[in-house]
Amino acid sequence: MIIPFKSGQHSQDEYVVCPRAPLTVAELRDRMLQRAKVTEGSYAYRLVDNLHAAILVQSIDLKADYDAYFACEYKSFGEYLRRRARFPSAVVATLTQAVDESSGMYHFRPAYAFLDDAYGLEFLTRLLEDPTAGEAS
Repeated sequence: MIIPFKSGQHSQDEYVVCPRAPLTVAELRDRMLQRAKVTEGSYAYRLVDNLHAAILVQSIDLKADYDAYFACEYKSFGEYLRRRARFPSAVVATLTQAVDESSGMYHFRPAYAFLDDAYGLEFLTRLLEDPTAGEAS
């Protein structure tokens, strides 16, 4: 699951990326590179590899951050998201419902202009989401 939002009226797009499968960061990297269909050593390969690092290595995993450092300070994960991360109420509600289903919750602020607006969400979804995840309904 990928949740797009803006923290302010004039701010850039932000995302919370919540991988559902219990994959390692290395396995998610391989999946992203495979889905992007890039050739090793190419500019596109480096771009997707850097995108992977920005999302899953350099971004804060909110779930792990809460469990390791803030569970004793905040009564709940939702309170942590509201007060410490200052997320909008709709994002907090969605994340608190999904916290047990995800292997991590990575707060990603893209530095790439092409990840703004609807295209950014579509691109990240193609690289990160399991296409069969919504079929269980």
